[in-house]
Amino acid sequence: MIFMKPILHINAGVGWSATKPLCYTLEREKYAHKGSATEYNMLYYIYAKKYQPKKAEDYWNNNHSLRTHKDFIKEDTTLDYYIEYMKSKLIDGYRGVSDFSNSNLSLPKHFLQEIAPILEKHFDVTVTTIWRNPVRRSYSQISNWYRHLTDQDNAPPQWKINDDNEANRWQKIKKDYPDSLSFWRNKLLERNHVFLPSYVKIYKNWKSAFSKVNFTIMEEVWKDPNKLSKFLDHPIPTMHVNVYYPERGTKRPEIEGLFDQWGSDLQDLSSEDLKYGREKLNWIYQEFEEEFGYLPHGW
Repeated sequence: MIFMKPILHINAGVGWSATKPLCYTLEREKYAHKGSATEYNMLYYIYAKKYQPKKAEDYWNNNHSLRTHKDFIKEDTTLDYYIEYMKSKLIDGYRGVSDFSNSNLSLPKHFLQEIAPILEKHFDVTVTTIWRNPVRRSYSQISNWYRHLTDQDNAPPQWKINDDNEANRWQKIKKDYPDSLSFWRNKLLERNHVFLPSYVKIYKNWKSAFSKVNFTIMEEVWKDPNKLSKFLDHPIPTMHVNVYYPERGTKRPEIEGLFDQWGSDLQDLSSEDLKYGREKLNWIYQEFEEEFGYLPHGW
């Protein structure tokens, strides 16, 4: 079998759905090497610079510039720079490189259609977006944000707040919502795309620009990776260990390299919480079933 162009494997979220274990799986099986990071966030930054310069400035000041120890951080990042950088991370024995930036899920259709022909001149682009049960996924994300942003003394460096007004806002949130479950229940009343992204919209956006796009259901692929193997045209006999499979809540193992997973759930979801979440997020389940004709087992 001859592969003419190196693979650029892009994962378009969704966070707290085992994105890192999926990345580690592809690297372990010699499909795509992650290079110097799992999340580069360069495509999002390039998009924001062109179409939302104020947001790009804020992103640089509050996020990107704080990672200057990474060799890919550059204030005047361009798509050409992204392409050359990803090419520089190609390693013998791997079919390509990967970009698992969760910010990729935020890229709009028009931008993806704009960059797709350029990327595909240089790479064989494959795209996945991995999804977990929406109720459990949403709680893990919201609980994680609550944990780090309301307890800055113990927050990792990437979660430190540099703006006093923002820090005060999170202290008010902690006062109004004394635990992660009460905060989660409140956030489910909003359709905030940061916490509650539309799985189907993400898929359609990427599918409109790239031909090789696969939605991956976390609960399905960890049970049987055969569908993923076929999509990648590459053997994936087993998946990397994953804190979220099976679901264990606060009784999870603390696996090295997966702190985002085992550090997320501060409390366990009760049957009442699961029912409440299912009702409030019915629109995500309904969108999925209307688009793909079924609901994954366990959702």
